Amino acid sequence: MKVYRNLSKLFVRGLSIVLPIAVALSVIAWMIRSSEGAVKGILTLVLPPGAYIPGMGLLTVITLVFAAGLLMYPWLTRTLVKTADRNLRKIPLFGNVYAPIKDLMGLLGGDMEKKLGRPVMVTVPNTNMETLGFVTRQGADDLPEGFLPDGHLVVYVQWSSQVGGYCFIIPEDHVRYLDISIEEGMRWSLTAGLSAPESKGESN
Repeated sequence: MKVYRNLSKLFVRGLSIVLPIAVALSVIAWMIRSSEGAVKGILTLVLPPGAYIPGMGLLTVITLVFAAGLLMYPWLTRTLVKTADRNLRKIPLFGNVYAPIKDLMGLLGGDMEKKLGRPVMVTVPNTNMETLGFVTRQGADDLPEGFLPDGHLVVYVQWSSQVGGYCFIIPEDHVRYLDISIEEGMRWSLTAGLSAPESKGESN
């Protein structure tokens, strides 16, 4: 029985190493196949017969992504992109799908510090417990009058299941600012505390 338990633990430990790598590679492979297949049809129509080479679709997608990133640098281009983004979000049904994906890609693309703000520990009322959250708003600018009382913050608490979270409006004295990065805080939250932040402490 003891041997069986040891083998089970060994298998689970091995799975914890292999499974994330396998899933990541599978997702990357799926993205490569999808992008190649989506662009192949367009390229075969534009290019002369026989000119298409396998891999050109993926190369085209990568080039377009880098070009889109470069276009974000000039001030005028950023303004046009922001205007288009606001209008796309207003389109019925399309905007409901577009907005969450755009916001998620913004976080992954390096806007995490701007979007989520600072990591904090939030005191759970009437308990001695705390939970990790992220300050998303500290002022009432562009909000309806009375929506965010003075001295209050908007804090987002991520579910460890990765499918959502809670948004709280709480007094500022109920939070404790942490001296960790957004990435470390998200990793700690999504792994239910299994992944410890590299930097520890708190700041005012």
